[in-house]
Amino acid sequence: MQNQYDFDSTRPVLVYGLGSSGRAVVEKLSEVGQLVWAWDDGEGNVPPEIMARPNVLRRQPTGAEWPDVQAVIKAPGIDMHSPLIAAAREVGVHVMGEVDLLWRRAHQSGSIWLGITGTNGKSTTTSLIGHVLKEAGKKVAMGGNLGTPALYLPDVGAGGFYVLELSSYQLELMQEMAADGAVFLNLTPDHLERHGTMEAYRAAKLKLFEMAKPTASKVLGTDQAVLAEIAPRLSATTISSHVSAPGPVPDFTIREDKLFQGSTAVLNLADFPNLPGPHNAQNIMAAYALLVPRWLSAAEFTAGAKTFKGLPHRLEQVGTLQGIRFLNDSKATNGDSAVFALQSYSHIYWICGGKPKTDGLGPCLQHLGAVRAAFTIGEAGPAFAATLNAHGTPAFDCKTMEVAVAQAYQAARTEGLTGAVVLLSPACASFDQFRNFEHRGDVFANCVRALADKEKA
Repeated sequence: MQNQYDFDSTRPVLVYGLGSSGRAVVEKLSEVGQLVWAWDDGEGNVPPEIMARPNVLRRQPTGAEWPDVQAVIKAPGIDMHSPLIAAAREVGVHVMGEVDLLWRRAHQSGSIWLGITGTNGKSTTTSLIGHVLKEAGKKVAMGGNLGTPALYLPDVGAGGFYVLELSSYQLELMQEMAADGAVFLNLTPDHLERHGTMEAYRAAKLKLFEMAKPTASKVLGTDQAVLAEIAPRLSATTISSHVSAPGPVPDFTIREDKLFQGSTAVLNLADFPNLPGPHNAQNIMAAYALLVPRWLSAAEFTAGAKTFKGLPHRLEQVGTLQGIRFLNDSKATNGDSAVFALQSYSHIYWICGGKPKTDGLGPCLQHLGAVRAAFTIGEAGPAFAATLNAHGTPAFDCKTMEVAVAQAYQAARTEGLTGAVVLLSPACASFDQFRNFEHRGDVFANCVRALADKEKA
């Protein structure tokens, strides 16, 4: 069988890390007859159905075996400084990721490759871009860090689009994929335990631009000084939510609820009610700047964006009780992301907390004007409650999601304010109490359903 991935099928390729992306790599390499050594440091992470595939062995190389290993395909979550990766690099074994494997498989078909990165908003922007392209009749495969692992994406053929959300963990490995279009939305402190410094974090993200084709369309958000300062050397279309941002005037800005290209209004943001708030204005701006006019007309973009429903766990309405809306923003895993939600509503009963990031509540403390009260959960709960109380916002350490939802709802009912929302926007990672942010959002939604059932009883 022809090997699609440029390996000698008789010599092993080591797949390190058997989460969703690693399993996809093992499965797809096995299908093309490649000898695969599969390894995960956790015994419980080794799925029997994957290990039962032809040409797949569970093993890690010994010192004498390393020279025969052609490459290590590393899962994004594994640190580049892990002992196994260090051993591979010491003997010159190529270390790569699943995105470059997809590139090897599919880039010669004439397909169009779009990559989206940033600290916040990249999932919504990726999904919006994929949606409007599909609505315009384009063939689209969307995934990467969002949803479908790269190797499970179908071939889209000539003129089709790969729309890939790319994390810094994926980009730090990328050595082959050359994008036709690239978006770098923003950069705020996150994952510094992995990258060490903001400069190293930015460098990982910038690989998307640096490796893009010379003809690529590049879109750079310049709201943060750490990106605005490098904009002049990147030959990118610049976007900014701030009219008075320092440096050169951005190519696209938001003013008076409209998207301006230079001095011309090109979109009315009120036309997109499913994308509320300043963060979604930035997402719309980035998608428009990338796609119009190279791949879509302004009319095609507008028609598609109007039908976009948003993402699960990102300001997703999961219920309404007594006129109070319950909004699941579990994907807000750091303070900068949660700020967007705090800016989007008038009367907020805020559920926050979890496993804290390095910035804690960070910029949320400057955006508490709409927060009527806060209800904290998880490891960060006591510290968050104390900090918020010290800033004049009533806060209650509820410890669990169930208690927080019940108390937030009771407070909202008692005050009876029109437009009240119970908002889960944690500003924290989820791993202290939940498997991931999706599990946290699902638990929130289940608590809301339980309240509704109780009221019906």
